[in-house]
Amino acid sequence: MKPSIARMLDELTQDAQPTEKEPDFTGWTRREIVDWQIAHMDYHAAVRQARLSPAPEPKYIPREQFTAWDARDAAILAERAAKAAAERLAERPGTAAAQINARATREAADKAARAAEAAERLAEEAKLRPPPVENPDAPGPGAATIETEAKPKRQPPPPREPEPEPEPKPKEWWEERAHWRKRSPREEENARRGRPLYKCIYEYDPIDYFYAEQAELEEEDEQEDDYDPFE
Repeated sequence: MKPSIARMLDELTQDAQPTEKEPDFTGWTRREIVDWQIAHMDYHAAVRQARLSPAPEPKYIPREQFTAWDARDAAILAERAAKAAAERLAERPGTAAAQINARATREAADKAARAAEAAERLAEEAKLRPPPVENPDAPGPGAATIETEAKPKRQPPPPREPEPEPEPKPKEWWEERAHWRKRSPREEENARRGRPLYKCIYEYDPIDYFYAEQAELEEEDEQEDDYDPFE
């Protein structure tokens, strides 16, 4: 690309972007600051700068600093909630719910602010400590020796004893009276799929069997009544 064309494109890109100054980020959370910077970022300039300048060395940030940032963001959000509750209480001063909410949010905001201050003090103390080294055996500030203790191996659980098989249930009296037949060779081949080996000839109904047995007994009683020993 010719230098004149590149210069013209840069001028057009700068004219197309809104000329908005960076606001005061006091009272903003880190997420809101990053979102604003991404929304107003000059990507072409960032790409050119990344190509020309070498990659910066990673800066060590202690874990306490991340905790302090999160605590400060929580304190900012709690302060906003307390101010909103105070405004609602000013609009309706006689509402008991608004009074309780304003008092609770103010206590939570004060507690979050104290927690943020304590986290920031810990972060400042952590910055004064030397950063840890990748090789602990190497000489220099912050070098330390890590004693590795051999951890005992986890023993496998003992094998479970096989559970005793349940005792077979006794058959019902009507099941013992049912007639069974053996399957055909084709049915025996299909029995390998988990079906029973024997098949009942007919469905047995104990109630019908009871009535049939009573009828047979009544018929025998009638025959005994008709019996004449002198005939």
